[in-house]
Amino acid sequence: MGLWDKSLQICNCLCDNATQSGRHLAQQTGLSKSSVPRLTQAMERRDSHPESWFWETADGRQWVTRLVVATLSTCGLKRGVGLDTMSEFFARLHLATQVGCSASALRGVMQALETALLETAAAWAQAGQAPGEGRAIIGAVDETFLERLILICMDLTTGALLCEEVAAARS
Repeated sequence: MGLWDKSLQICNCLCDNATQSGRHLAQQTGLSKSSVPRLTQAMERRDSHPESWFWETADGRQWVTRLVVATLSTCGLKRGVGLDTMSEFFARLHLATQVGCSASALRGVMQALETALLETAAAWAQAGQAPGEGRAIIGAVDETFLERLILICMDLTTGALLCEEVAAARS
């Protein structure tokens, strides 16, 4: 059981009955008597902002995780925003006590996210194809603001581009 899971158990017990002794919390959560005060003190240290209580709940933790992954994916992987900028962004949201917000911590999470995204894409591509089946060319419509549409296709196996030519007579 991870640190956050233990903190969540204590948070839930304290929400149910705020005046519980450490021994009683340990009995209810199944944690050791020595770890309960340590975890309670850590929760008190993290409770430095008005919204901090929310991050201790399961819903809050899920939302923070979604926020971090969405920010790293959209801003870091797709847009190339620097890790120092994203670190500052999380610090301004008062998440430094909840999430490792340093650039090096975010780098590790972003590398893990990138690996997971690549593995998922490969698994989906494999699942979407029957054995021995290959798609030679796939076409799509994009950017229709031009005066005339131009068909461009890409061969996925070689990366070659096929571009339509403009002609007066189309047969």
